[in-house]
Amino acid sequence: MRYGISAAALITLHNRLLLVNHQKNGQYDFWVPPGGKLQGGESIFDCARRETMEETGLSVELDRIVYIVEYADSSYHFCKFFIRCATFNGRLTLANREQAETFLVDARFLSKGDMERLDVRPAVLKDRFWDDLDTGFPETRYLGLEQIKTR
Repeated sequence: MRYGISAAALITLHNRLLLVNHQKNGQYDFWVPPGGKLQGGESIFDCARRETMEETGLSVELDRIVYIVEYADSSYHFCKFFIRCATFNGRLTLANREQAETFLVDARFLSKGDMERLDVRPAVLKDRFWDDLDTGFPETRYLGLEQIKTR
């Protein structure tokens, strides 16, 4: 069994959440907050900052962890931390992404209504997130263990 840790930034602007689109023709098409796996000795906050810059071109100042979720299949188990962004600056662009990340095809701020017909992960971002945002994320929420499909 392999294990991993991942981190993502929750960046909002005018009641919209920044998501990136991962797409591979005929295989998947989903939207997630910018994020990815920890590298070397970096912290989850360092990871979220680096991944956000790579995937969106934005520099972020992070606040605190608001969601934790685990994902597992028969050979891999990882924990993902979603960190609220306090402020950000820069210009939204995909130009900084790694060359191998051809599956990363879009990045945009989406409203709750924009997300209705999209595959957004984790699912909490389509509903509970908006209440948590309105109340200032009163607590860190553990979202549970999700089994992921293997090909």
